[in-house]
Parts: sequence; structure tokens; C-alpha cells
Amino acid sequence: MSVTNLRTSRARLAGMLIAATAMAGIASPALADMDRVTVGTNATGTLYNQIGTAVAKTLQDELGVSAAAQPFAGTSVYLPKLQRGEVELGLNSGLDSATAFAGKDEYKQPHDKVRGAIMVFYAYYGMYAKASSGLTTVAELRDKPVVMAYRAVASFDKVNEAVIATAGLTVDDVKAQTVTGIPETVRDIVDGRSVAGGTITGFPALREADASVSGGLLVLKLGENEQPINDLPGFDVAEIKPGPAFVGVKEPMRAPRFSVFLNTSSNMSDDDVYAIVKAVHSNWDGMGEQVRALKSVKADQLVPLNFGHPYHDGAVRYFEEVGLWTPEHAERQAELLSGAQQ
Repeated sequence: MSVTNLRTSRARLAGMLIAATAMAGIASPALADMDRVTVGTNATGTLYNQIGTAVAKTLQDELGVSAAAQPFAGTSVYLPKLQRGEVELGLNSGLDSATAFAGKDEYKQPHDKVRGAIMVFYAYYGMYAKASSGLTTVAELRDKPVVMAYRAVASFDKVNEAVIATAGLTVDDVKAQTVTGIPETVRDIVDGRSVAGGTITGFPALREADASVSGGLLVLKLGENEQPINDLPGFDVAEIKPGPAFVGVKEPMRAPRFSVFLNTSSNMSDDDVYAIVKAVHSNWDGMGEQVRALKSVKADQLVPLNFGHPYHDGAVRYFEEVGLWTPEHAERQAELLSGAQQ
């Protein structure tokens, strides 16, 4: 082979390699700015942890990036990590997200970098007691030991207060107890240290607790005034019926419902968040096969208007493309961002 032909062959080979590399980049839409994604969740075995694991698997399968759910004691632990960019994603209630973003109550300063990526779940919340306790309503909790505060999930303190307020009770009307988080609440109820405590109705450990005590567990009925719950950001009251997802629900009843967001922060690039949101939204049915609780929400319901912290710009771009971002969303987004700048 002549020198000229050898050079020509090498040039053609180089061109082929460049083209192949470019095609590989198109076929494997890995995130632009990182090679690993951590999803902050509540403790192992909780519904948040199950959802976080499903999110991580979806990101690995769709984006070719290493991803894993990282359990923490509670959401109040990893929200500051989102603010600082120490974790890329986290699962938080709409109330917890709004409280942190505004820097209210237990959050001593605004977590102004926290951003919503996509809502992933409507969770139902119940005040639980042993069925053998004889209690049936929250009104009967007066003067009884009740878990009212969680060191690791501080926003749920307000939920517990709102739940008993539906029956005209305040924290001073019960023997309020403080625990680390929801798993400890369930253990306290089972062991008799507390007569009642609040938790997400789909919490997996509830099924074990329900099976471990005579008569099982029972969700106590709310009082007649539902307004204290409706006043919480991201909350309303809806009817639930007996079924596998609602441990302790013996008949149709009304219970608090709240939105759960997959959150990120403004530390992440628009392109990366766009890719993450697209992967979750376009594979929503598959995630429902991994976590059956997700089947209760349709893919076109994952961008609620009742939000108290802004969405990430990358998420907004995707929602605009698929027709889920409305003028009402834009107005609320502008209001939140304007308030944060004041």
C-alpha cells in the first residue's frame, strides 16, 4: 500500500470512529453534568424509599447513569442537602418543600435553591391507633399520649396538629410526644407507649404492624371541620375506601391527602433536570409496575397547580413541550420566584 493510500485509509477509519462515537452519544442519553445521581428518601422500607428506588432504576435504564436511593432518618435531614447540592434528588411532601423554600418554622433560613422536578404521588395520611384500644375518632384523643412531633420529618407536626384540630383539639389537649420519625411512631403504637400517631397510609411497615397486634390497626375518623387540613400547602381531604393500599381503613372515610414531589435544586443544569423529568414521565406506567401505589396517579396528573415551591426551569421546559404547563402554572411560578427575591 502506498503512503497516500495508507493516509487515506487512516483518515477514513478516523472518520468512522468519530461518527460511531457521535451515534453512541445519541443512543445513550446520559446526563450532561454528572455520572451519578442520589435520590434522598425516608428510611428503608418506607414508601418514599420504594418510590426513590423505582426512580433510580428508571434513570439507570433510560439515561445510563449510576443512580441509587439513599435512605435518611427523614425528609428534614436531606432537604438541606438538596439546598447545598450534596444530593441531586429527594422525595418531599409539598408542605415540607414549601416550608423549607420559604425558610419557615423548623427551617431557620430559606432553602431558596430547592426546586420541584415532578410530582410522583398523592399520599394519604392517617392518625392510627390499635383497633383494640376502643378509639374510633380523633376527638377521643383528649388527655391521651399521642405522637405529635417528629424530629426527622418536622413538617408532619403541622399535619398532626391539623388532624386533631378537625375535632377542635390542640396540642395542649393531648399528652404530646416527640419521636425521631414515622417508623418509631408505628413501634410506639404497637408497644403501647402511645395510643395514636400519624403516618402515611401506604407505609409498608404498617402492614407488618397491623398483622402483629390483635385486631390490627385502625385509622381514626376526622372531626367535622376539615378546613385546618385544607389550609396546609399541598393538602386536601379526600375519600378513601378499604383496600390493600389503606391499612386500617375498615369503611369508606375521609382522610388528608398530600402531594409528594421528586425535588431537585437550582444547582443542577436545565438539561439534566429535563432529561430526568422526561425519563420519569415517559416511563410512568413502568414505574407503576415497580411500586403499585404509583398506579393511583395518571401521567397527566403529575404537574399539580397546588405547589408552594417553584419548579426547576428544566422541568418547566419539558412540561411546556408535552402540554402540561398552563398559564396558571406560570403565574404561580412567577409569584413564588418573585417572593423569594424580596
